[in-house]
Parts: sequence; structure tokens; C-alpha cells
Amino acid sequence: MKIKIGVIGPDDSIQRINHVATHFGNIELMNFPYHEVNEIETILEKNRGLVDQWFFSGQSPFYYALEKGWIMEKEGSFPPLHGSSFFGALLEAQMKEQMLLQKISIDTISKKEIEIAVQFHSFDQLDISSYPYEGYRSADELVDYHRSLFEKGEIEAAITCIQSVQKSLTELGIPCYRVVPTNLSIRMILQYLLERAQSRKYRKSQIAIVGIEVIYSTQTLDESHFSYKMKHQELDLKRNLLDIAQKINGSMVQLGDGLFFVYTTRGELDLHEKESIFSNLTQEVKAHTDLDIRVGLGFGVTVLEAEHHVRLAFQHARKHETSIVVSVNEDKTVTEILPSSKAITYSMNNLGEMWEKAFKGATVSTAIVSKILSLSRHYEKEEITSQDLSRWLKSTERNGRRILTEMERIGIVKISGEEQSGGRGRPKKLYRFQL
Repeated sequence: MKIKIGVIGPDDSIQRINHVATHFGNIELMNFPYHEVNEIETILEKNRGLVDQWFFSGQSPFYYALEKGWIMEKEGSFPPLHGSSFFGALLEAQMKEQMLLQKISIDTISKKEIEIAVQFHSFDQLDISSYPYEGYRSADELVDYHRSLFEKGEIEAAITCIQSVQKSLTELGIPCYRVVPTNLSIRMILQYLLERAQSRKYRKSQIAIVGIEVIYSTQTLDESHFSYKMKHQELDLKRNLLDIAQKINGSMVQLGDGLFFVYTTRGELDLHEKESIFSNLTQEVKAHTDLDIRVGLGFGVTVLEAEHHVRLAFQHARKHETSIVVSVNEDKTVTEILPSSKAITYSMNNLGEMWEKAFKGATVSTAIVSKILSLSRHYEKEEITSQDLSRWLKSTERNGRRILTEMERIGIVKISGEEQSGGRGRPKKLYRFQL
């Protein structure tokens, strides 16, 4: 199956990209030429579902679309311009002007790239005025820059990366030549977009299992009419879950009293913003059935792996007494969403090689440390106390002190001061992360 890449740019740039793409047998290009940058919005809106990735001919149109919110960074890219591209345009200018140009201006390419290229070739006699920038600049702004220098006699010719800038300067009678990406640069970005698109397709086809578990209180379980009340509530819950299963093209099974699994794919969940759809479900179920539920999402290459991650999600969810949505990815990244709260994401894997030895023999896990670090960022707390930990982890303050003492022992945190409590007790120690 071929990867479809949409190419956005001027006609001449598109022709060059198509020529380079002939080396890729598993890429199909769809060409979308434009004359004005505002046309990009319509191109993206009408054809977004037809392509896997977008190839922009240059930095300017890509960042223009990005700044306008027409595209996300993960949806496309552009070929970078290097010093070698600049010298190609300079050679063309020397040939056509039939003179040795010593004073020129150039836009877009970084000043460092130009300096490295000039020093490498020992072209110290060149007087280069550069206008580097990140993101997007309007063509009018770049035209004014080059025109001003030419009228002052500070340059003999201009070199630009934008087709419309070249056209405008040429019409004003200013010698102007255009820098274009090298074939190697184009090929590199095509390969990058191909791999990114293949990775996204693979990710979408991953197995996803949604576990839904009813939270029954001890009082409810002890009620004499529990079995009938529970069955009626579960029937109402099933209706909600069947609607969800139909929406995400999934298959639902009941594994026991108050426990349901829905099997689907990551791609289907991504269509419906997986965390938010189930966060809303917990509120709807509470309103319609008066039941609190916990939701665990598990992803994996195989059903076995996805089911294992669902059970890991439930382990984290059961630490909370209220409705919650917890997802565990294939890389053991955990995301927790409580009602009316932002998502908290942390990793169950190690924190890096430098901390691997420190955790050997430690009584705290990397998952707990990662979660505490994520929570401290969430609450914007640079210094934490045992009281913070007891509140975040729903445990005792004594357990919070134990965790912090162990984290201090292995060098994850260090004591940074003390905080006087409101009562007569001893002041609480403040800890700061060393990660």
C-alpha cells in the first residue's frame, strides 16, 4: 500500500520534488500548486483526508499554514536550505550577470549556515547582507528589505528563497535569483515523511481495549436488594456502553458483574478523542444510572499486550475512590483523567540510564517518581512536602514522608528548606527535584 504525500508549492518546485520522488516506489504524490499563500487554506481543507502527510516546498508556506492553524506540525514538513543551496544560486547569478558579484543580500537561510559555507570555501571577499528568520515572513517585508539595500547601493544583486519575492524584485529591475533545496534535502524529507506516515498507520491499527468497571461501595454490596438493583443499573449501563461501542466500531463483552470490555483499534478511538469520550461517559453514566465507573484503556500490538495494559490501568484507577479514566500505552506511559481535571501523564519505565543504578534496591519505583514529578509540574510546585504527596497519592502523610526520605537517599530530591505548619507541630521539610 502506497503512502500518499500532498505536495504544496509553486509549479517549478513541485516539478523538482516529483523528479526526486521517482526514486521512491512506495510513495504516491498528489500535487497542489498555488500562486498566493492564502490558497493553502482551501487546499488543506478540501484534501486533508486524501493524503497521509504534507510536503511543503519551503519554510515560509509551511510556517504560514502552521501559524494560521490550518495544519499541525506532525502533519507535514519542508526541505531545509543549506549553504550549498546558496552557492548554487550565487553561481547562477554570476553567470547571468556576467560579472563577479561581491555585494549581495539573502533571506531565510540562517546566518550561521552562510558563515560556515563562506569560511569553508574561503570566500571572505564576499559582502553578504542576510535576513534570516524563523517561521513566516510576508513577501512584501522581504521585498522591502532587498529593495532598500539595492537603492542604497549596498548590494549588486539579491538572493531569495521565495518565488513571489523574486518575481517582485525582478519587476522592479533588481537582479534577483532564487535558492532552491538540493535533491538530497528533498529526498531526506520524503524519506522522513514516508517513515512518519508508516508509523502513524501502524499506530492506528494497534489493538485497543476499553475496560469499564463499576465502583460499588461496601454499603451498596450489603443491601438486601443489591442483586436486583444492580441488574437494573447494569442494564442502563449496557445501553450507554452499546452506544459507545457502536460509535467506535467496537465489540462489547461482559466479563462479570459490573465489568465490561470493548475491543476496537487505536485509530477508531483517535477519531473520537479517546480520553474525552470516556471522561464524558463517566459523567453520563452517573447522571443516568447513579453509578460511578472507572475506565481503563489499554493499547498494544497484540490482544494479550493490550489486555495486560488494561489491567495495569485498572491497578492505577483503583487507587481512586471516584470515577476516573486511565490509559496505558504500549510504551507504558500512563495518563490519568479525573472529572473536571487536566490529564496527568507519567511513565512506568525508568527515568534514564543515569538513574538506573540509583533505583536498584530502592523501595520506590520509577513509576511513582515519574507520577510525583508529573503532579508537581501539574500543580506548578517547585518544592513539595509529605503533605502534598499524601494528598496527591491518596495515602497517609507518614507514607509521603517515607517516599520522600527514600527519594532523598537515592538523590532524586534534596531538602531545600522548611515550611511552618499552621498548628504547633514541627515544620515540614521542603524537597526539590534533582532530575
